Parts: sequence; C-alpha cells; structure tokens
Amino acid sequence: MKHLRLAFILTLTIVLVQACKTSKRTNGNKKNTKNGLIIFQNGVETSVNNLSETIEIDKKEFSLRFYNKKYNPEKNKFYSAQIAAFVDKSEFDKVKVGLAKIDLPCFEPGSGMAPDKSGKYETLIFNNNGHHYTIYENPESERLNLLEDSGKFLKLEFEVNSLYYDTMEVMMTDTKLKEFYIAFLIDRNLNGTIDKGELKKLTFKVKEIDE
Repeated sequence: MKHLRLAFILTLTIVLVQACKTSKRTNGNKKNTKNGLIIFQNGVETSVNNLSETIEIDKKEFSLRFYNKKYNPEKNKFYSAQIAAFVDKSEFDKVKVGLAKIDLPCFEPGSGMAPDKSGKYETLIFNNNGHHYTIYENPESERLNLLEDSGKFLKLEFEVNSLYYDTMEVMMTDTKLKEFYIAFLIDRNLNGTIDKGELKKLTFKVKEIDE
C-alpha cells in the first residue's frame, strides 16, 4: 500500500510540473503574439523584447516580422504597424512612450506615406515627417506579407531590400550607412497615444561584408 501511495504522489507531482511548464509556454506565446517584434535575416529570427535595442545586421536584405490584427475600415478598426525610419538620431530620440501621435511629425494623422504601385513599400524610406503605414486587410489590399493567420492575430512581414535617403534609392548591399534608426509602433487600443508595450525603438548597426 505504501508503495502504491508513493507511486501516486510521484505521478501527481510529475503531472503538475508538466502542467505548469505548459502553462508558462502558452502564456509566453500569447505575450509574444500580442507585442512581439522579430528581426529576420539570413534565415534566422531574432526577437526584440525591450523598448530600445541595438541590432547588428549584415549588409543585405532583412525584414521586420510581427503580429497584428486585420485592418477593418468597415468597423473603424484601423489596425496598422507604423514604421518610421531615421538617419537623424535627434529626430529618432523625440519618439517616446506616453506621447500622443498627433504631437510627433513622423506619426501624426496624415503622415503615412503612399506605397508603391504594387501596393507595398518597396524600399525603406528615411523621413523625419512621415512613416510607412503598413496594413493587411485581404489579399487584394495588403502592404505586408502574410506569414500566418491564427484567427485573431496575423503574423506579418515588412521586407527591407533597399533604402531611400539623400534623394536616391540604394540597395542594402550597396549602402554606405553604418547606422540607422527605426521607430516601430502598433497602436493596439487605437487611442492615438503611444502606450507602454506598443513601441519598439531600434538602432541598426550595419556590418561590413568581409571580402
């Protein structure tokens, strides 16, 4: 009887431990689904977990991957990822949690830049007074690549193959920039304010290609 009781206690302990691990993994995935940002390059995804991070990238194409809800203008659900790019750090530093978007030239209403004829942004445009207004509504109205559709959230991708600065477009492989900055914002509650968890500030350091 003692052996049976001991075996039961051990089995129950193992089950409870596994349940806790599963719960932690599930909660972690939910957190990432809502607020996660991923840098994708060379077939590798690197998670961005903090408000401000410095990312070292190769001198080649990369992409931003993230989760957002579907853009639904019929219900006034204007879910978008707003991506502002800078070469001027002083302008980048002005973007802060707690500010209203209307008080920032790069995010104020009407500052979304028009996409290319393809319907997508075909280059990363550096502009202190504008941003890439990226949405996904359906296959006929998309400014992003759809990677996954889990129902409530979509996993989306914004590709960066070239850069536009100094009035010309330059391929990532040819850029002379050593460093640039991206403010990535998803106003998840659509209240017009940059709330905690909605903003990621990225400093990109471009590595030279070894000859």
